[in-house]
Amino acid sequence: MLRNNLTIFPGISYKRQRYLRGRGIITWEDLLRNGKEHFPGYLWEEIENEIYLAIRNYDEGNIEYFRDAIDRKDYYILYHDFKERSIFLDIETTGMSTENDITIIGISDSKKNYRVFVNGINLYERNIIPIISKYSILVTFYGTRFDVPFIYKKFRDLGEILLKMVHIDLCFLGHRVGFKGGLKSIEKQVGLEREDEIEGLTGFDAVRLWKEYKLGRIDSLIRLIRYNRRDVLNLVDLIEIEIKLMSEFYS
Repeated sequence: MLRNNLTIFPGISYKRQRYLRGRGIITWEDLLRNGKEHFPGYLWEEIENEIYLAIRNYDEGNIEYFRDAIDRKDYYILYHDFKERSIFLDIETTGMSTENDITIIGISDSKKNYRVFVNGINLYERNIIPIISKYSILVTFYGTRFDVPFIYKKFRDLGEILLKMVHIDLCFLGHRVGFKGGLKSIEKQVGLEREDEIEGLTGFDAVRLWKEYKLGRIDSLIRLIRYNRRDVLNLVDLIEIEIKLMSEFYS
């Protein structure tokens, strides 16, 4: 997908990209071969240099180059090319303020291999950092405003790592394709389902379940983990849906 995106180069807007595609210029290689006549000389020279740079960094798997070269709102175009280096994350807390505690951090790779870290059991930076550090792309829902600031407040070293990653926030990407509301609402809009045991649960229920667990109800912790697991795994499906819609919209 990345090598079909021309907007990462100087002077190429989405409108100009549509124009070029209408003339058979789809990939970076197409642009190298046939793009010169569509740009003034001074701009073409810059574009040509940037194409060679992009190809070299792509072949080397240097995602950091693209993190700096691409507008944050367009980070989603990196996902399919670097899917194996993507991690999905969602947290549960005892409240909305960063003064509250993190109760659970759930993560998954793009193959839906879910792992959970629970406060008081295994929720320690030494357990999470070696795993997170293997990845370059972070996928969340509203994580730029909630999950990452929360983690940064509680676990500074882990937060620093997350802040340096390519962050795809599906809340704001969803806004661009017309979705409204929170994750549960959007799931219903696109047909993503939840197990009966956790259907209808909200963040307020997550706080309640944690309180029940602290009072000795292990079943409440199990239910909370299942709730978090579904939050995380539905992100793996949702990113595919949103990227498809973005591709159709800008095709």
